[in-house]
Amino acid sequence: MANQERYTILYARLSQEDDIKGDSNSIVNQKHMLEKYAQENGFCNTKFLYDDGFSGTNFNRPSWNEVMALIENEQVETLIVKDLSRLGREYLEVGRLTELVFPSCGVRFIAINDGVDSLYESSNDFTPMRNWFNELHAKDSSKKVRAVKRMQAERGEILGGRPPYGYRRDETVRKGIVPDEEAGEVVRRIFRLCAAGKGPNQIARILTQEQVLNPTNYYYRKTGASHKSLDTTMPYRWTSSSVTAILNNRTYLGHMPGLRTTTLSYKNKKAVYHDESEQILVENTHEALITQEQWDMVQELRQRKKRTPKQMEDPNLFSGLVYCIDCGKPLVLHRAHTMDAIKNNFMCYTYK
Repeated sequence: MANQERYTILYARLSQEDDIKGDSNSIVNQKHMLEKYAQENGFCNTKFLYDDGFSGTNFNRPSWNEVMALIENEQVETLIVKDLSRLGREYLEVGRLTELVFPSCGVRFIAINDGVDSLYESSNDFTPMRNWFNELHAKDSSKKVRAVKRMQAERGEILGGRPPYGYRRDETVRKGIVPDEEAGEVVRRIFRLCAAGKGPNQIARILTQEQVLNPTNYYYRKTGASHKSLDTTMPYRWTSSSVTAILNNRTYLGHMPGLRTTTLSYKNKKAVYHDESEQILVENTHEALITQEQWDMVQELRQRKKRTPKQMEDPNLFSGLVYCIDCGKPLVLHRAHTMDAIKNNFMCYTYK
């Protein structure tokens, strides 16, 4: 592609932490600075792309992925950012991009406030040091966020943006919750069904058949807010895992559990569950949906129903291959040491 046809990319990024600090890093201000710089320095065929609400240690951003696709297709002449931290705050990845990827793809890289311009080698002398400081900033911010989350958990405040199913945000108490009349009754019914002997699969099937909105679709209908597991094509489909999560949640006792999950590190955002001893539980923070007696009864019944795995000599050759024609769940091979092999059969636990 000819040079005159290649883009000058003006890229901006804003994380939630940056947003809290004020307007200086806002997307609007970054755009104004980038466009002004491009115009004053004669850069043509500009294309503005931005990612709002993405951490600098996360490079899996929608607009950044678009930038990289354009670079790989040799459609980018110059990439301009406000400063190196807008590109990212991960020392190794930013170094790989600026020192290997951009030069090999013939992309000129400019970080305005840092005085970096890859066209002039001397401007890059302090780039590795700046990248390292940017990563230290990300690490320090992560520590501060974790400390704030711990304090919030110790105060019994709700962590995260979405209240547990069955509750809504309390308009009078900061980070408080109150029962949602419609969803709260569904939660009570789930506990009643379990206390009556129904398992999570059976309860999920009942709610699906009765076309009760599942938690993510209910929240979406109420607030308009999306969720990563939202599927609007099947709004009434309940799963056993959704029911199990409700039956395991102490929030419905009127207590607020906190710090149940964390991330591996400030770089790796994979969620991992804390050991129960590391979690925080603040009691009597809001109105309960069930009683302690109901909770104890359900937990005892569920514990009693858990089966110990049978150690059979011959493996199940059809494991993961046979499914129920009605509910689509995997069929379980029913067999025992006391049964003749000819009597082995498959069963669906939805209909058990």
